[in-house]
Amino acid sequence: MKNRTGDHLARRSAAKAEPSPITALRDMLASAFAADISAVTPEVCEVLRDGTHAEANRARRDLLRNALVVLARQSGALSLALTGELRARFDAKLVPGESPLAKTSGLYIDDLSPVDDATLKLGLALDQCASRLREQTSAEVSQLTARLCEMLEIEYLADADNPVLPRVFARSLLEAIGKLGFDDEAKLAVFKAYGPALLHIAPDVYSHANSLLAELGMQPGFRAQHGTPLKSQPAAPAPVADEKALAATILERLLNGERDRDGKKAKQLATQ
Repeated sequence: MKNRTGDHLARRSAAKAEPSPITALRDMLASAFAADISAVTPEVCEVLRDGTHAEANRARRDLLRNALVVLARQSGALSLALTGELRARFDAKLVPGESPLAKTSGLYIDDLSPVDDATLKLGLALDQCASRLREQTSAEVSQLTARLCEMLEIEYLADADNPVLPRVFARSLLEAIGKLGFDDEAKLAVFKAYGPALLHIAPDVYSHANSLLAELGMQPGFRAQHGTPLKSQPAAPAPVADEKALAATILERLLNGERDRDGKKAKQLATQ
């Protein structure tokens, strides 16, 4: 699987030509993620095939077989839908306003309508996938978020407004799968089949995204102006580790001050 995914040097190079580093980041993330999903789709089809052979329930077996056929035939359509979905959700997170695409939280809290069992299962699968991916990519995601904050000239980016969190990728994939015409049960089966592959795909995508921004001069922790960081602030004095030594120093200074005042008084009396 690794030799089929993670080869994004050409996409990174193409993204660098974008005049806006944020647009470059968005397009590189979308194209790289979609390309990797397309690359692992044959393995995902094999996962569905194995599930079909192991399934005893006839209705469930037919569902998996149909999902396998549709996915194999429409892998290109899935890649195209995923690219558009991820770009749209990335933009919606950064543009002020209440866009439905900005919502990547659990599917079951998007509205107040009654929730059926299938929707609950989809929401739970989304939560679990996003959580696993975040654990797998926490260091890269933190670094990428810091770089994004520098580009946006803000100090903090809440999770609800962060377009590079793993949940955005997971939700985009889930919605792109749904555009192939699956019902909720088949949609869930296909989404889960991609789960193991995502653990390999996500770290590579984030690594390339961080490398892209580094090449553009965007470093976490500095204001990204023409790729030049601000001058470093002078280091704060190191704290005194030994409290007893600090107390003794203060006492000595006080005593020296008292001695100086006593000496001055003695000189004044001697001259009178």
